[in-house]
Amino acid sequence: MDSFNIRVLPALVAVAFIGLPALGQARFATVELSSNAALASASVGDVRAFQHGIDFVQLPEGKQVLIWASSGVVPRGEDASGEWVHDVYYSWVDPARPKISPTLLISAPAAQEPASAAATPDGNIMITMEDAWNAGNNLAQSFAVFDRKMRPVLPYQNMVFDGGHSGHVAATNTRFVVFYSEEWVPGGGVDDLGSGDDVWLASYDVAGRILARVPVAVGEQSRDWWPLIAGGEDRVLLLWQRFVPGKQYARLMYRVFDPVRNVWLSAQRQLPEGVLYYTYDVQYLPGVMAFMIVATSKSGSGVAWLVGPGGEIMARRDGLPGFVREAQPAIRNMGGGLVRVVYPAIPDGLSVFEVSNSSIRHAGNISIGYNWRGAGSDGIFTSDTGLFFVNLSPAGLVSAVVELGRLAQE
Repeated sequence: MDSFNIRVLPALVAVAFIGLPALGQARFATVELSSNAALASASVGDVRAFQHGIDFVQLPEGKQVLIWASSGVVPRGEDASGEWVHDVYYSWVDPARPKISPTLLISAPAAQEPASAAATPDGNIMITMEDAWNAGNNLAQSFAVFDRKMRPVLPYQNMVFDGGHSGHVAATNTRFVVFYSEEWVPGGGVDDLGSGDDVWLASYDVAGRILARVPVAVGEQSRDWWPLIAGGEDRVLLLWQRFVPGKQYARLMYRVFDPVRNVWLSAQRQLPEGVLYYTYDVQYLPGVMAFMIVATSKSGSGVAWLVGPGGEIMARRDGLPGFVREAQPAIRNMGGGLVRVVYPAIPDGLSVFEVSNSSIRHAGNISIGYNWRGAGSDGIFTSDTGLFFVNLSPAGLVSAVVELGRLAQE
């Protein structure tokens, strides 16, 4: 039995769901953790050497496919020479009975990570990652395109940019957009390892044909990297960190782009807080037709912003639990202009939000009894109150099945 398929679950654990203090009542949730959770807490150095990069991708007919990068079905970490050796895997996930059955999708020498995936409404899926294989430079941002049955449309390896790295992909109605970093500047950053230098985007049609390459923050007196992206129907929001000399935090920058007309819809803007390196995210919320940005500030607390289609700030929420590094939320359109968003929170929580087009309400926080690892997390709703989250760990995928209790009301 491989570590991904273990589904021997402990007894249900009742976990306090913290409502608003003024209500004076506890809310509750039930949580089931896969048995991998007990193996995932060992100290192993850089957890990204085992697994790195994960996305749930919803296809037009409602099917969910999970795509991630791992150094084996049972992850083995770096090889004898100290090199990372990730391949890309996928699994169909039935929200009614969620479990994971890994299938190898992309395999090549060196490491294909972190995996990032998105689907256009026709069901085509683009997967992008950085890779040292067949690269003229140390790394190349590369990609492949698959159809809704995971058959290759453009088999691996195709080049976004030789010398690119850290890229992520999003989809609009008719475009894929890859947002990636170029070059590396030694010194500073996490463990004094340095930072990226510039960030670019490349847009593609649904078959993976290149349409445009656009500088986002290039040639400035700044160091810009770890580019994240979210796609709406006809635009994308680009989010990245900017180096602050002598500090252990970054500035968070964003910009909105229309990949069909190939025009900027907003100026380059800075969010006011310094943020912990890599500890931020952006998602598009169709139910309110806006983007949600979250980040962990240099003080360790969480901040969330709702950003409109032209880059305007529509709402903001401070004083939140800190968000987990490289973590994405489960999103549910509740109707009536309300979207429920649930994010992994530091160290072992889930933060529940209810978002309208004018407010971000923090409905509560749950402890799930598992300390998140920072190599990638993603989740889906299985019902209005049911959740399925997956976290990458040195022991393999750790999954949590969560049933929310009654949410607090303001």
